[in-house]
Amino acid sequence: MKRFISGVLVTLFFIAFLSNSVQAQTPRKVKLTIPVVALSMTPVYLAKAKGFFAEEGLDVDVTSTGGGGPDIRALIAGEVDFSFTTGDNVILAYQEGKPLVMVVSALNKLFINWAMHKEVAKAKGITETTPLQEKLKSLKGLIVGMTNPAALTAHLAHFVIRKAGYVPQQDVQIIPIGAGPTWLAALENRKVDVALTAPPVPETAIARGHAIMFINNAKGEDPSISEFLMENLIARPETLKKDPDLVRRMVRALVKANKWALSSTPEQVAEALKPTFAKTDPAIHMAGVRAVLPTLSSDGRTTERSVQSTQDILEVAGLLKKRVAYSEIVTNDFLPK
Repeated sequence: MKRFISGVLVTLFFIAFLSNSVQAQTPRKVKLTIPVVALSMTPVYLAKAKGFFAEEGLDVDVTSTGGGGPDIRALIAGEVDFSFTTGDNVILAYQEGKPLVMVVSALNKLFINWAMHKEVAKAKGITETTPLQEKLKSLKGLIVGMTNPAALTAHLAHFVIRKAGYVPQQDVQIIPIGAGPTWLAALENRKVDVALTAPPVPETAIARGHAIMFINNAKGEDPSISEFLMENLIARPETLKKDPDLVRRMVRALVKANKWALSSTPEQVAEALKPTFAKTDPAIHMAGVRAVLPTLSSDGRTTERSVQSTQDILEVAGLLKKRVAYSEIVTNDFLPK
């Protein structure tokens, strides 16, 4: 009888071992939204391409929503597990009673550039070297294209127009033009006079000879924005409580991706990103990669300064009802020790 019981226990242990091994080998499926296909999404693309998600036992399904806003709404609705997007919408969601938390800051500098149609620039007497304040004053009477009304591009458009002393939709029109190909078509066919989005899209319009660089935030042309909640991994508070291990694995993968990029050559990073940007001119792609590398955070920490500067922009844009405390929307507790 003892031998029989012993044999049964050994069998049960073996079955449990095999079951745990199978579970350990089966990647955890995760749903992640991103706003656009752009180089601002570099950490996500690298985490997939270099196998950092896989190393953490994750199979991450990435969905682009064609602009900021829908990506956050999908997260709030519980349709996805995480969103990798700009922190301005986290602040705006919080003030509407929909709390979300940023758990890693992957890009901590503003990475949105503006391009102006070359005929408009000629008529306004604007060149790429024109002082910033003169550029801003030239916006009066123009039509500005942003990706969609809830996106960072819309918030920045309101910020810049008000900074110039104008009233949005009165002195300067702002309209949605989508992302990628539709953005390019709108600017190149002069449905809008100036437009903004993440590289390498503005640079593509410039390389094609349709536009000039109007504001190069990637190079810090506006010194008032030194740090910014550019791209962050965002989760619902209940996910942090119920599945902290999943959050840590996602965070580790993105931090690994940034560390790899920052220790590699621009050429190596460009090659790793090539499948995503296969249709982008190689020279434009390389220029974009060189521009994005200085914006990558080496440790993933979200600073109080980045939260404050982002709220400054929303405040000037007329979108902030009340400032949100740093601790309400940020935690660095899931970062690698």
